[in-house]
Amino acid sequence: MPFFLALAASALIHAAALLGPGWELPALGDAEPLPTIDAVLAKPAPRSEAAPVAKPAAKPPAEKPRRLAAPSNVDATPVVAAAAAQPAPAVESPPVAASPAPSFAPAAPVPVSIALPSKGRVRYTITRGEGGFVVGQAVHTWDHDGLAYKLQSVTETTGLAAVFKPARVLQSSQGEVTAEGLRPLEFRHERVGATDTASFDWPRRVVSYAGREEVVAAGAQDMLSMYYQLVLLVPKSGVLEMSIATGRKLENYRIEVLGEEVVALPAGERRASRLRIRSGGDTIELWLAVGKAADTRGMPLKIRFTDRKGEIFDQLAADIDPREPQ
Repeated sequence: MPFFLALAASALIHAAALLGPGWELPALGDAEPLPTIDAVLAKPAPRSEAAPVAKPAAKPPAEKPRRLAAPSNVDATPVVAAAAAQPAPAVESPPVAASPAPSFAPAAPVPVSIALPSKGRVRYTITRGEGGFVVGQAVHTWDHDGLAYKLQSVTETTGLAAVFKPARVLQSSQGEVTAEGLRPLEFRHERVGATDTASFDWPRRVVSYAGREEVVAAGAQDMLSMYYQLVLLVPKSGVLEMSIATGRKLENYRIEVLGEEVVALPAGERRASRLRIRSGGDTIELWLAVGKAADTRGMPLKIRFTDRKGEIFDQLAADIDPREPQ
């Protein structure tokens, strides 16, 4: 093979190896003559270009945080960059004030209407024995508003009896007015040289006296409130049982209605319902006013004490002064 032909063939082979992919060279030692290679150079197909990706809108430059001027020998740039990289602090919404829970005021107690003037006073003349010898007087006063009450009784000797044997006894009772009548809370009995008291605890149903406690039944009274409880009950017949606290003990009183009769008073005769109250060896008789006079209806007109020796003491209403507010 002429030199120039071999050189040209070698140049074509090298060009084909560089420009034509997939070309293979013959094996070494092949005795056959080298074939003529016609190389056609073709322009490669144009490459498809990807659709341009939309660039995100440029963010407005963040406002640089204010900082204190750094000393001249300190590079403050990293500090500013770090501060700019931190997210802005979250803005907290102001707390919503909780609505206050609705408050319900307890209902005001309603006064109870009872058959007893809101205020009053009764003065009794005290006589001893069948002859009616005057030895003293007793003054009863009361005050109530339909919710609470106060009672007081002051008994003292008068005239010659006060000269030879002066004596003064004070009883007081205070408590609540209920639909069932009076509910005593405190009773006090003062006399020369001694004082007796009784305290009622109705939630626990006990009465305390003389350093002890005792269970008490509903409707129990003390020695003073008993009279006015009977005024409110106005028993007309039959027998009543009532527990009475005297300040020294708790006794069961038996109250018997004897009927109506006329009672003689310093101011004249009045019709009354007679009751007999017994406890142990003592007896109390009580005459309660009846009739059309509303100001005195049910009021004790006469009270008789008969002690265990048979001694009789009468209390006769000398004047009754019911005082309703104007």
